[in-house]
Amino acid sequence: MRAAQAFDVITDALKLWWKDWGNQIVVSLIAILASLTVILAPAALFGIFHECKDLTHNTRTGLLGFWEGFKAHFRQNLTWGVINLLVWIVLATNTWFYYKSELPLAPYLAILMLVTGAFWAVWQNISLACFFLQDEKKLRLAWKNGLAILFGNPAYALILSLTILALLVASVTLFIPIFLGSLPLIALISFRAVQATLPPSEVKNEAADVSP
Repeated sequence: MRAAQAFDVITDALKLWWKDWGNQIVVSLIAILASLTVILAPAALFGIFHECKDLTHNTRTGLLGFWEGFKAHFRQNLTWGVINLLVWIVLATNTWFYYKSELPLAPYLAILMLVTGAFWAVWQNISLACFFLQDEKKLRLAWKNGLAILFGNPAYALILSLTILALLVASVTLFIPIFLGSLPLIALISFRAVQATLPPSEVKNEAADVSP
């Protein structure tokens, strides 16, 4: 994949998101409310990715698609949530420790933790897109496929990663983007990023599987 193709992916995702913006705002608000319970946050994210997968196949499912994804993969989303929670706790603890430390290498180690966190965030989004697109719904396979896309297309992945990170940072720091549907937009970019790497035949088969 060429770097220029990343811009096509982002543009296509934006167009999809804008066409169904009303539904994406509603889905975002419901996901936010569910995430307030903490334990339902992974299920809410899986719900967003499920309805966004439908949207990439020109099927607007909105809340119905969100609910289907919310309840369909509870074991996987719980596992995903626990692993991510542990990773973020470790990264946050290490970053804080190195930030406060007076060791000569501490600033560099703190930066390393931040870079690792940024990579982890992008990898998880790409992997979730892989999870919903692959026939075998296994997290280990999704993580493996996500890594293959990121490392197999470095320039392409870099542009997409920076875009996803910018949206994530804006969502976490400003909150307003979340209410405007930034999480579905990130999901759509992730899906289009993965779909662009698939052979045309696989994309057609994937679309046929969700046709009414």
